[in-house]
Amino acid sequence: MTLSIALFNALSGLQVNQTALQVTSSNVANVNTPDYARKIHDQQNRVLGGIGAGVETAQIVRRIDQFLRRDLMEETTVLGNAEVRADYLNRMQTLFGSLGNNNALGNSITDLAVAIENVANSPEVAAHRFDAVNEAAEMAQYFNSMGDQIQQLRTQADAEIGAAVDTINTELQIIADLNSQIANNLVKGQPVGDLQDRRDVAVKTISEYMDLQEFTDATGQVRLFTAAGRSLVSGVTVSSLSYTTTPFMTANESYPATISGIYLNGPTNDISAEITSGKLGALIEMRDQALPAMTNELDQLAAQMRNEVNRVHNRGANTPFGLGTAAGDPAAMYGSREIATPTDPLTLGSGVTFAILDADGNSVTAPMTIAAGATTPNAILASIDGYLTAAPGYGTAAWNANRMEIKLEPGYRLAILDNGPAADMGDATITFDADGDTVSENYLGFSNFFGLNDLFETPALTGGVLAMENQGSDLGISSTMQVRQSIIDDPSYLSRGMLRGTVPNLTLGVGDNEIAQQLANAFGQNFDYASIANGPSAVSTTFSGYAGEILSFNASQTASADEALKFETFFFEDLQARFNSEAGVNLDEELANMTIFQNAYNASARLVQTVDEMFDTLLSLA
Repeated sequence: MTLSIALFNALSGLQVNQTALQVTSSNVANVNTPDYARKIHDQQNRVLGGIGAGVETAQIVRRIDQFLRRDLMEETTVLGNAEVRADYLNRMQTLFGSLGNNNALGNSITDLAVAIENVANSPEVAAHRFDAVNEAAEMAQYFNSMGDQIQQLRTQADAEIGAAVDTINTELQIIADLNSQIANNLVKGQPVGDLQDRRDVAVKTISEYMDLQEFTDATGQVRLFTAAGRSLVSGVTVSSLSYTTTPFMTANESYPATISGIYLNGPTNDISAEITSGKLGALIEMRDQALPAMTNELDQLAAQMRNEVNRVHNRGANTPFGLGTAAGDPAAMYGSREIATPTDPLTLGSGVTFAILDADGNSVTAPMTIAAGATTPNAILASIDGYLTAAPGYGTAAWNANRMEIKLEPGYRLAILDNGPAADMGDATITFDADGDTVSENYLGFSNFFGLNDLFETPALTGGVLAMENQGSDLGISSTMQVRQSIIDDPSYLSRGMLRGTVPNLTLGVGDNEIAQQLANAFGQNFDYASIANGPSAVSTTFSGYAGEILSFNASQTASADEALKFETFFFEDLQARFNSEAGVNLDEELANMTIFQNAYNASARLVQTVDEMFDTLLSLA
């Protein structure tokens, strides 16, 4: 009986040390495997009927610091947020260039200012006019490119949100499946360490995208919740996130009006506002706050340039020549403003004079002046049409799609001169309810009000109108800003001079540079810019100065994001190193354990051999 017990003890030693060597070999094999936690073989003496009966494996477990793991998971969320913010802010900064970079927006504006200054110095030189129009077109294209690239970044962020939701759903299902396996193995007394490792990887992956709360129940299953307490996984029950990406983004797209929310378990439970951390929170922030703020900054600058430059340009007399008055002939002047109700009251603060000029800039007939006072758009149009159609007939004026359209016979142009106060640079004040809110607004400049001689046009993204003061929306006009086509086709239509002389002898001189100089001056004048949410504060500065404000603000934001990423990366790596020192595989320790288990196994094997020999001796005596 004693020999049998000895044999039983020796065999248990073989089995236990074999299992221990198996665990050690797995640790050694996974020494470089990310997120692998070292497994420990715990053994205990076996007792049967109060008598020692060898040894047995108690459990194979992971020895990890759960508090340190929780800190690491939380820092994973913070780092994910910092990575996305730094990535997108750096890409945004690239759009604007850097201080001193010739590709920066401010440099493009300065190039246009220099070109217009050259026109002012030599208005008769055609090459200067060509350069100025070309610089204006290039600057508008610069705005367009930046506006489009911002929307492309928003589209990309939106696509990444969709991909993140898919990843989270996949990992949630993995966690639920592993929960089931772990619970079953624990009931059967089988190891669960490797399954727990894989589950931890899934939890960590989700924590990169959003903040989580995690609990482990008595069955060994994980319960996962959002930071707001919404259940994601409970045992084997899995919640599902859903999201619909927006394939093409413009400045008009916004959450929740046209951009999908992130829904939990159906289309009525939107949790987007609750996700403020992790990669997902940063992507939402970039798409809905940072990038739209940049669009608003560009739009404000584009609108300010359009309003101020057009106001000056409309004072000029270098208007397009007529191309005929037949039904199919194009208009010489086609206003930008739509007058929905031309019978509404309009007040002219000053008289406005109209003159028909020939190719030499001389009046071909006596000028006409519409007196200051109460009138209507219809009455104004009738006066202009009557003046143009009077014998021998130089043109016509009519409404076309609610916009003032002036057609002229070839070789003639219509010049307009406001007789307003010097404080307003001669502009007449127009009082009219242009936005239809029943309250009349004041506008400076007759031609500017109707948009008859604009340099820049900004088609609105919606409504099919040209955005201008109190007409259409300025949202997204940085993507649509353009130079009027007739000026691109013929740069001689760039405003340089104005009507001179006294009625009826009004002329336009070839070397007149008054308006060109006013245009150049506009680029050195300070204008007020409102504060932008998530953008620069209110400021009074020049066009290029505000471009510099945008650049500086975004450079500051980018620098802060880079510093935050640097700090969070250092903190994460420190936590990861501490966690690995606790839970990772120490190769020297494992090799030492291997020697111990090997020696123990050999000793047990020797014991089996000895018992076997004793049995043989005993049997030979029989």
